[in-house]
Amino acid sequence: MLRLSLKRWHPSRYELWMFGLVALATLARLVLIYNNWPTTNSDEGNMGLVALHVAYRGELPIFFYGLPYMGPVEGYLAAPLFHILGPSLFTLRLALIPLFVLFIAALFYLTRLLYSEKLALLIVVLFSFGSLDIISRQLKAVGEYPETELFAALICLFAAWFALSYARFSATASRREWWKRLLAYGLLGLVIGLALWVDFLILPFVASAGLLLLLFCRKELFSLMGLSLLIGCIIGIFPLIVYNVTAPLDRNSLNVLLDIHHAGAQALVGVELPWLKQIIGTVMIALPLATGANPLCPLEAIPMFGASSPLMAQCSILQGGWGLGYLALGVIAVLGAAGVAWKLWREQRTAQALTLEERQELILQCSRLMVLLSAGLTLLLYLISPSPAVVPFTSARYLTCLLIAVPALLWPLWRGLRRVQTGWGQARRIASAGILLVILAVFVLGTFRTFAEIPMAQDYYRQEGALIHKLESLGATRIYSEYWTCNRLTFHSQEKVICSALEANLAPGFDRYAPYRDIVRAAAHPAYVFPLGSQQITNFARKLAELKIACQRYTFAGYAIFLPERPVSLGRQEVAAGLVMLA
Repeated sequence: MLRLSLKRWHPSRYELWMFGLVALATLARLVLIYNNWPTTNSDEGNMGLVALHVAYRGELPIFFYGLPYMGPVEGYLAAPLFHILGPSLFTLRLALIPLFVLFIAALFYLTRLLYSEKLALLIVVLFSFGSLDIISRQLKAVGEYPETELFAALICLFAAWFALSYARFSATASRREWWKRLLAYGLLGLVIGLALWVDFLILPFVASAGLLLLLFCRKELFSLMGLSLLIGCIIGIFPLIVYNVTAPLDRNSLNVLLDIHHAGAQALVGVELPWLKQIIGTVMIALPLATGANPLCPLEAIPMFGASSPLMAQCSILQGGWGLGYLALGVIAVLGAAGVAWKLWREQRTAQALTLEERQELILQCSRLMVLLSAGLTLLLYLISPSPAVVPFTSARYLTCLLIAVPALLWPLWRGLRRVQTGWGQARRIASAGILLVILAVFVLGTFRTFAEIPMAQDYYRQEGALIHKLESLGATRIYSEYWTCNRLTFHSQEKVICSALEANLAPGFDRYAPYRDIVRAAAHPAYVFPLGSQQITNFARKLAELKIACQRYTFAGYAIFLPERPVSLGRQEVAAGLVMLA
């Protein structure tokens, strides 16, 4: 039963179960971040530095350092916690926990609104668990993913609620309800604005929700309700507006995104059968990775990405089956909703007025299609991009919002559990139950695998702390290193160690926070700290020999530490496309 009333709220039995499950899932994630899982990286260190500068320097960055199109909401959320608990990796990640809680709650209410309360509870059970990658995206503060999931769920929830409650509201609304609805439109606008500031990945959901509102709430959109929506959107996206009004034309957000797209397209040059590689990379790698499949095969075991091997057939079946299964369930869900909607729409178009119940059913099916269309557009935009053919593993994160469509995909399976006396009905029931149990088992397995990684994450964090202590004891607080080392050391040390990145050829690398490069360059005796086995070590040793510079070398915690007796001239050429490759 759809709950569309704005009156006093009384939690149902299923809601109470939902709150309990969310509390347990939250506790599990607190245990993970307390034990420094997942292992951090320089992207997360960069977000930590944003929070550090907001908290203690009063800086108000519009974007995630080095990416002039991504709003650093996570940094702003963590900044006040830094004042309360002190700056640390745990505190940074603690700011993401409310985003997870709100996401699960929003998904529960969206599922209850569009499907059933029992399915909504199953979704909460499912997402209380998760694969390594799903849980990592929830807890690692690298920007955009936990908040974008939340914003996508909220946009769908608000749009569906507005459409389904429109007829009842128009007929019986009191003045108090009118004000509440006006504020709700403003809140939806704020969510949309913030989501667009964070990342344009949200656009398919904004477009689909806008279409639903145009179809069923057009009158409201051209009234004060629409004005409230617009004002909320402007407030949310205001930082992006300020930047694009003041930035040089060639550095506005649109041009930056176009530059990234063009650079990505260049990566496809020379790729054999790029369209086939895009399809395989999407269906067999990115889609399973983004939607919870685990464990996954290495890239070399996937067709078109590695040489033929016995493992390739097994990986093709398992990962290809998961990806194709997701698509098949999506097609079934679309056909089911579209069939009912089309029938009702035709009745309405043939001057046969729909009853209130029939119109509500039409809106319900269109709301379901809104969610499925959003997911479909997200997947299509990813498929036609260079990412699945070039970097399918690392780019799978762009599909994170596909999780919003999971209730829609599981709905046909959930309905298949109904008791039916026919032989076909019994077979369908068994098959539906089996598939649901397999999906749940995969998510549970992923959670156990996640907790099994805690000792490794703790060792990694301790080694990082020991390396910082070693550098400080050597007086090496101004260092050069590679990108994936720099910002995590700078954040972990709370800027006691300042690092500037170097490429493998020792050219200046991608320094997300530009002042760090100037600080290190100004140092009288900077140190050079490279991971063991890196190309930088070989090239730096050669450079020392060429310049005949004496140097102390230490090996510690997986790094080679060079302390030359005088500065080493490495040149000042800049590295283009650093932004693109790391975006």
